[in-house]
Amino acid sequence: MGVCRLALCATASLLAANPVWPQAYPAKPILVVSTASPGSSGDAALRLMAAKMSASLAQPVVVELKTAARGAQAAQALARAGADGYTITYGTSGTYVNARFLFKNLAFDVLKDFAPISLAVSSPSYVAVHVSVPVNSLQELIDYAKRNPGKLEYSSSGVGSVFHLAGESLKLYAGIDLLHVPYAQANFPQMVNDWAAGRVALWFPTYAFLVPNMPKVKPLAIVDNQRSARMPDIPTVAETLPNFRGFPAWWAFFGPAGLPATIAERLSGEVRASLKQPEVVARLGDLGLTTIGSTPEELAAHLKREIDAVGSLAKAIGLEPE
Repeated sequence: MGVCRLALCATASLLAANPVWPQAYPAKPILVVSTASPGSSGDAALRLMAAKMSASLAQPVVVELKTAARGAQAAQALARAGADGYTITYGTSGTYVNARFLFKNLAFDVLKDFAPISLAVSSPSYVAVHVSVPVNSLQELIDYAKRNPGKLEYSSSGVGSVFHLAGESLKLYAGIDLLHVPYAQANFPQMVNDWAAGRVALWFPTYAFLVPNMPKVKPLAIVDNQRSARMPDIPTVAETLPNFRGFPAWWAFFGPAGLPATIAERLSGEVRASLKQPEVVARLGDLGLTTIGSTPEELAAHLKREIDAVGSLAKAIGLEPE
C-alpha cells in the first residue's frame, strides 16, 4: 500500500513538473497577426518561416496582416485571443521600440502586454549617396559634410523611422550637420525615386532598395556589426566611427502577456529551426536580411537594449512623443 501510494505521488509530481497539455500543442491552426507591410522583406521572411513551421508543427500557421494604427490593431487582436499560443504577433522594431518615443497614447506596452518569443531577422541599412556626391568613402562623406554644413540632405520615411534614426546617429557620432528631408510613409516610392535621381543626396537604404538602384547610387558603409557576405567590400560604419550605434530594422515574434513559457520555447524553437533551412537562408540573404532566431530570453534582453538606446538617442536629438 505504501509503495503504491509513493508511486502515485511520484507520478503526480512528475505530471505537475511536466504537464501533459503542452506536448499536445498545437492542436489547431496558429494565427500570426503581422504588422509587417505587405510585400516588404519582413513580410516575405514571415511567410517563409510560416510555411516551414506549418510543416513541422503539422498545423497551419496562418498570417493575417494588421498594419494600421501603429500596431494597435495587432495588439488588440492579441489581447482578445488569450494566452494559449494560438494567436501570436510579428512585427518590426518601429512598432515595438521606436513608437514608444513618438506617440504618447500607444494602445500597448511591449514590456507589459507582450511575451517575447523570438527575434527572427534583421535588415541592416547602408549609408549610400547619389553618384553626383563627390565622395567615395564614409570618411570622405564626413569631411564633405563638415565643409558644407547643413547643405547635405538625407531622406527618411518620417520622424522616428529607422532611416531617421540612422541619419541622426550619423550626425551625432560624426559631428556633422545634415538636413533631414522626411517623406510620408505613403510617399515611400517617391522618396526612393528622388534619391536615385539625385534630388536628395543621401539615404540609408536596405539591401533590397540599394541594389536595384546601383550604379546611380553608391554605398559607402553598412549600418551593422559586421560586413555583409553579399557586399563584403563595403565596410561597417564602426570601422570609421568606432563608437557608432546604429539601429537596423528587425522583426520579432511575441505572444500575449501570460503566455506559458513552454509554449514560448516551443514556438521559439520552431522559428529557429525554420531559419536554419538552407533554402530559407538563401532567400533571406537575397533580400539582404540577417537571420537571427533567438530564444525568448535573448529577445527580452535585446528589446531592453534597443529601448534604452533609442531612448538615449531621442533625448540627445530632442525627440518628444506627440
